[in-house]
Amino acid sequence: MAGFARPDAATSSPLSRRSALRLGGSVALLFAAGCAAGTKAGGETQPSGAATGTASGGTGAAGGTLRIAVSSYISSWDQDFVGFDLTALMLYKNVFPYLIDYGVKDVGGSQILDSENITPTFAESFEPDADNKVWTLKLRKGVKFAGGNEMTAADVKWSKDRAFAAQANVAGVYRLIGLTKADQVKVVDDYTVEFHQAFPSALTRQIQAISLYVFDSAEAKKHATDADPWAKEWFAKNPPTGGYFNVAKAVQGQEIELAANTGYPGPDPAKLGTIRLTVVPAAANQRLQLQAGDVDLALGMSRRDIADLKNAQGIKVISAPSNNQVAIQMSVTSAPFDDVKVRRALACAVPYEQIIANVYGGDARPTKSLVPLDMPGYAETGYPYAYDLDKAKSLLAEAGKPAISSELVFEADNGEQQQIAVLVQSEARKAGIELKLVPLDPATLGERRSKKNIPLQLTAGQLWVNDVEYMLGTSFTKGASLNYSNYVNDEIEKIFDKSHTTVEDADRLKLWARVQEILAEDVPWAVICQPNFTLPVREKVAGWVQPMDGLARLRYLGGV
Repeated sequence: MAGFARPDAATSSPLSRRSALRLGGSVALLFAAGCAAGTKAGGETQPSGAATGTASGGTGAAGGTLRIAVSSYISSWDQDFVGFDLTALMLYKNVFPYLIDYGVKDVGGSQILDSENITPTFAESFEPDADNKVWTLKLRKGVKFAGGNEMTAADVKWSKDRAFAAQANVAGVYRLIGLTKADQVKVVDDYTVEFHQAFPSALTRQIQAISLYVFDSAEAKKHATDADPWAKEWFAKNPPTGGYFNVAKAVQGQEIELAANTGYPGPDPAKLGTIRLTVVPAAANQRLQLQAGDVDLALGMSRRDIADLKNAQGIKVISAPSNNQVAIQMSVTSAPFDDVKVRRALACAVPYEQIIANVYGGDARPTKSLVPLDMPGYAETGYPYAYDLDKAKSLLAEAGKPAISSELVFEADNGEQQQIAVLVQSEARKAGIELKLVPLDPATLGERRSKKNIPLQLTAGQLWVNDVEYMLGTSFTKGASLNYSNYVNDEIEKIFDKSHTTVEDADRLKLWARVQEILAEDVPWAVICQPNFTLPVREKVAGWVQPMDGLARLRYLGGV
């Protein structure tokens, strides 16, 4: 998405408990939903059922049309088998029926999704037993998919059986909460499903918030075959049905038109009746269309382009807090960064304030921990490093290495990372650290990351689950998929294992405090800042809610 959605890692392989997912870069948006569909000549998809769907309790939408420019079309409509197409993942969040979702809270005057307040949407309730191992999901009665089929427990069961068979997205993250087999999901009656976890987990609500989406199983079975029992081929080409929005029209590679699902039975129905997404690959063309008023919201422009629009007539730039982290990961197994004093020296040679001012125009938050700001447990003791060249020189001297050299790897064609790399190179040189800047194309970068042989690299990303246990499982434990630092600490390994069955908030916060003390000592990352999410829109657009999981909910948008 032209720099708007950058995964730090890309793999479609099953995830272990220590290799969950992290989204990278800023948020990308592309959205649609619909019903059972057929593809016409020319690639146009028309729903075969009602465009808006029907269900008891639906309140409808206020009307109005929002026009969005996006950089690319989705790769597939099938959520179970899409790994890192962030535009598709964003779309899915708006068009699949998710049974529970995040609430909303205010942070610094901006509205953001609240990871500590997960509420039913299409479901009536989702609650644990006394041991926090058996979770009972109760569905609302009378909710229908756009084709007319009622949503029942059978759809939930079929959808989760399909996920376990896929052994990809949902099956991967379910491992983190002790769900590994289809028979752990049990139908009690037409509107009740139980999830029997192998152990209690404080992550359950958040993991299920990204996993509890359902397919219309009655429709799916019409398209299943002996060779394709889960209708994978059909789902790849046809929109899902029954989310906050449904698909009114989809023209391959060109446009997707969404219609609000007036049958949505939960809180916060869509404010707009129609959202029209047009593929505009070139950022320059997106900017021109936004300035001309041809679109209301543009996705895919660089931060520099967005900054230039701040004073443009008829346009405003939304800035909202994000948990996106920019950092330099140091390989603790590669010289010279196998020496902790060298790692601390580099942490003292990074010009943090200069980067925030010059690269992000002040539109980023400084951070003092490897745990992201706004994540429960964040403590400023987690990263006691600031720009101090004298301290950097002193640490190198203590290490017996007054002059060192290394490559600094970053993403080619990433303007922000290039600017950061140049600033770090300039200041580190003054401390005796000579850095060779190495921009790598995605394929080469991915290959080298898989081999874990990069001594120093710039990374950017945000976690899908706003929890330290999840963070450790992705980035700071043995075998974690994003542990490019090759970092292993025996005490953190024990804390991570203990955290799986620790559910009391106070007990978890004690674990996270110790984690941050250890990371402050070992400093596997130089954590630079957390850039705000920025989004250029026409002045009339209102209601943006910043997604903590990187997947925006369009139902909040209005003002047109």
